[in-house]
Amino acid sequence: MSLLRQLVLAITLLVVLLLAGSMTVSVYNARTHFFEQMQVHAQDTATALGFSISQAAQEKDAALIGSMVDVIFDRGYYQRISYSTLEGEPVVVRETALQAGEVPQWFVDLIHIPSPRGESEVIHGWFRLGKIQVVSHTGLAYRDLWRVFTEQLWLFAFTAVLAYGMAGVSLHFLLRPLKKIERQAEAICRREFPEQQREPRAKELRSMVQAMNRMVAKIRDMFSEQIELTESLHRASHVDPVTGLSNRLDFDARLEAFIKSEQGGGEGALLLGQVSQLEQYNQKLGREAGDRLLATIANTLKPILLATPGAIVSRRSGADFCIFVPGIDRLQTEALCEQLMSELAAISWPDGPMPFHLGAVHETSVTLDSQLLSRADAALRTAQHQADANWHLGLQHSRAERPAGEWRNLLRGIIDEGLLQLHFQPVFNRERELLHSEVLVRMDIDGQLQSAGSFLPQVERFALSDALDKSVLTLLAEQPAQGSHAFAVNLSPRSVALPSFREWLKGFLAEHPNLARHLILEVSESVVQSHCQALTHLVQEVGEWGTQVALDHFGVAGSAFNYLQTLPLYCLKVDRSFIAQLHTRQDNQFFVKSLAHIAHSCDMLLLAEGVESEPEWAQAMALGLDGGQGYLLARPAPDLPAGKLHK
Repeated sequence: MSLLRQLVLAITLLVVLLLAGSMTVSVYNARTHFFEQMQVHAQDTATALGFSISQAAQEKDAALIGSMVDVIFDRGYYQRISYSTLEGEPVVVRETALQAGEVPQWFVDLIHIPSPRGESEVIHGWFRLGKIQVVSHTGLAYRDLWRVFTEQLWLFAFTAVLAYGMAGVSLHFLLRPLKKIERQAEAICRREFPEQQREPRAKELRSMVQAMNRMVAKIRDMFSEQIELTESLHRASHVDPVTGLSNRLDFDARLEAFIKSEQGGGEGALLLGQVSQLEQYNQKLGREAGDRLLATIANTLKPILLATPGAIVSRRSGADFCIFVPGIDRLQTEALCEQLMSELAAISWPDGPMPFHLGAVHETSVTLDSQLLSRADAALRTAQHQADANWHLGLQHSRAERPAGEWRNLLRGIIDEGLLQLHFQPVFNRERELLHSEVLVRMDIDGQLQSAGSFLPQVERFALSDALDKSVLTLLAEQPAQGSHAFAVNLSPRSVALPSFREWLKGFLAEHPNLARHLILEVSESVVQSHCQALTHLVQEVGEWGTQVALDHFGVAGSAFNYLQTLPLYCLKVDRSFIAQLHTRQDNQFFVKSLAHIAHSCDMLLLAEGVESEPEWAQAMALGLDGGQGYLLARPAPDLPAGKLHK
């Protein structure tokens, strides 16, 4: 029961008690007053009547006595008038029944006015002739008391309605700070930290509001400190302090994680650049100038991250930079090298252009056996010894590339005709109970079933990713009914950003409400940087149908985690680069544990991607993660995993 209702109930009980007491006192005082008046009136009537009939009593004229009694009795104020002899023998008796008119019988029984009576002796001269007895009629008293009672009751009702109206308005304004405190607490649950600017006048409520504001500020500071600590741990172990790029350790881990992931196996390019004579530059202009030069080079390379999802840019050592760009063909690799060298040539250098050389390699199928780094290093050495150009693209070791036009027609045909094949990889909680299944896409290309890494870069290259996402959701909706089985479907950044796709998605969810309630849409963390507003709209729009949104590849985007305070997400999936060899990487353990604290404080699940060994799983669970997926737990398969959804 709300505080307002409790206060109203307390006021009601108090008013009812006051009314009952007031009406009881008033009615019973009136009853006493009426009784005393009627008793005096009865006595006066008895005395006067006894004097009036004394002569007729002396003459024993019963008819005259009766006539004189009738004159008094017929006035209606008396219930009984009798004249009897001294021996008690009745001579004249006039009596009527007690009638109270419209007064309810329960009221008569409750009040019960005693019969007021008066007696007088009839005397003539010195002789006593008889007795006269007069009993007043109490019906009139009951009617008057009933009138007093009803008038007070109506007056109370009017006063109560007026008082309740005034009390309701007063309590509404008085308790408004409590409503604000309630909304403040709900906002904290949503990871928002508002403070009340206007303090109430009531001392007690003002103290409560001030205490609540202090608590909000404290929680906000604690949350911010936790985020800053986590980000500082990440920067210390994975980010180069001079350029803000990934360091060597982070680059190697992310590249390996990408190759092993569902997106791996496609084409891509690796570029290795080096600034020659950096040591001489530092000696001549100072180390601070050298750091500024490296930061300028990094700022030239960073736009690649925004232009190509999944790209990794790092500073490997003092003067060495490394770039991995997935999903580009050989011609695009050449164009990228020319663009970078053109932009880097604009950086000032004493006595001529900056001596920066670039070695690149391209692969149509990037695997762990591609030896990209060693081949890029060889291409760099070739570029450093060339006289006509300062960049070199190494030879290709993999199979021949498919022409772009052929790729476009092939992908468009498969997507339009719905020839995709869906595979499912289970995601488990800490007890290895099924949480949901992630939906993975396969395409039959040249008679071989290809994973997403083989064709997804081309899908994004030809702006077909939104069409692919629509086709996947449509195929999923056509699957046989699975009851409460939940599915996670990956959405591309393009789909999130396109208003037309979001409109289509709302119609799709409305058409398939059961699937909508068991659907999780996964987007890459990089979308938070590139399409934050669109992602916010997506979360709000699909939430109306019970669909949830999750972030995967979490932790590698390098963005601040403050958005977690306001973005209601279902779960975060830690990128597999942090999970690989987690049991041996103490720096990653600190980072992952901090992520777990942040996720749980935001009421989100934290899951692990790419778990491939028991030690990795055990360490992830020890750090507070809520579950995960990977080849250790289950491989992708065309059939749904057996098991009931864990809630």
